[in-house]
Amino acid sequence: MDFKEHAIRKLYDARARRDWDTARMLLADEVGWHEPGEEDHSGDYRGREEVVALLEKLVAVTEGTFQLEPEAFLNSVEHSAVFVRWSAERDGMRSKGNEIAVYRFRDGKIAQVWFYVDGFEPEAFSTVFGFD
Repeated sequence: MDFKEHAIRKLYDARARRDWDTARMLLADEVGWHEPGEEDHSGDYRGREEVVALLEKLVAVTEGTFQLEPEAFLNSVEHSAVFVRWSAERDGMRSKGNEIAVYRFRDGKIAQVWFYVDGFEPEAFSTVFGFD
């Protein structure tokens, strides 16, 4: 297995177990995390602590139901593109969809991540992932 795929799988596993120390270890100090769209969590996050705080908040607002399942990887020298299925619930409303996550590595750590989300119902997505 490619080292990038191994690290990314380890990150998804750490997120599922809420093991934020392991997640921090996999991220570069100045990691860039880019969430698309116009949602409360959309935007650019910089640095390990800011990214982990976002990940923790996404778990909290989804009442611990946020799940990510990486299904396929395409690896190059510096990048990995991952096809991911995700789902979450909040107050009885469910949101699910797909995303392509593109990871860039530097010095063995995750240095940048870009997300491209598809296949979801916008109103449910906004409700489930809202920060209100």
